[in-house]
Amino acid sequence: MTVQELQKQVDLLMARFDEVNSFFIAKIAAQIKKIGELSQSNINRLVIMAEMNSDMAEINSRLARAAQLGTQDLFRIYNTALNDTYTDKRFSRVLTMRPLSSDARARLEHYAQTVSMQTAGTMQNLSNTTIISNTYRQAIDKAVLAVSAGLDDYKAATREVVRDIGYGGMQIQYPSGYHRRLDTAVRQNVIDGANQIAQNGSILMGEELGFDAYEISAHARSAPDHEPVQGRVFLKSEFEKMQIGAPFVDVDGRHYEGFNRPIGEWNCMHIVMSFSTQHSVRRYTDTQLNQWATENQQGCEIDGKHYTIYQASQLMRRIETEVRRQKDTANAARAVDDMELRRECQKRINALAQKYERASMASGIAARKDRMVVDGFRMVKV
Repeated sequence: MTVQELQKQVDLLMARFDEVNSFFIAKIAAQIKKIGELSQSNINRLVIMAEMNSDMAEINSRLARAAQLGTQDLFRIYNTALNDTYTDKRFSRVLTMRPLSSDARARLEHYAQTVSMQTAGTMQNLSNTTIISNTYRQAIDKAVLAVSAGLDDYKAATREVVRDIGYGGMQIQYPSGYHRRLDTAVRQNVIDGANQIAQNGSILMGEELGFDAYEISAHARSAPDHEPVQGRVFLKSEFEKMQIGAPFVDVDGRHYEGFNRPIGEWNCMHIVMSFSTQHSVRRYTDTQLNQWATENQQGCEIDGKHYTIYQASQLMRRIETEVRRQKDTANAARAVDDMELRRECQKRINALAQKYERASMASGIAARKDRMVVDGFRMVKV
């Protein structure tokens, strides 16, 4: 799979979790609205908590269902990643002379299965790591406090709560205490697993066949630190130097300074593939790599500022994420009849959409408006 093909498959998987996130926001917002319709004398915290527990049970049920269906998608993605290893042209010439042993094939498939099961287990455990109850309870506590205090403007008093619910969405909590949005966490886990299978599967194949080097994958709009080495071939000893930040050299004699970010880590989309300096043929020519690098550096101008094409792509990804968050917030505002907050969100969405169009036109990167779609969102005039 190319990076684009992998992203497309992950987008389809993520649609299931986006639906649950929208449902989660809608349920809390509906409860906040209901509390606001109560008076100081008839507010009953026990009844409210009972309704909250019922909502949480339904949210968890939907989350478990999304995880179950997502696991099926996950296995299809990972099977494709494994099959790509078998059909990789780097191995084809050697495999015709020396077919892979059944033991080696079994090790490859066992490794892919292990990664698949680990990622699937993480996905199935979302109900335990997603902090649904804390988020819900804190929101309800603030809403009850606003009513109990007899505040005149309930919407204004709970606006920040509604904004936080929509913007933050469902959150994953890690053992360290760090929080991350559910959609971001799931997406990164799935992509990391696919890259692990592709990379380590290739390395296992290379070890079985006696390959002596690694080729780094390549794509347009590469991050600047890894752009010089993408598509190049390195002996294993030189690749080890690269990964620890020491100076290194490729098989063609080019010298490179070390860099801090290891290949395949810290949100890197490159993967390492086994390569034989005797039998393999590089996937990308120098001409193609140099063309990508030149286009990237030439870049474009957006709102008076120069961007490399990589920077422009990162800007567009950030805008996509921010638009989804603003739409989630607008949905929460609509559920509590807070027109002021809806208009505030709409102004930001409009400004972001305009900047997104400018970035797309200037950089030549195709707009992905499907990545900014949020279920249930309705525009308002501002």
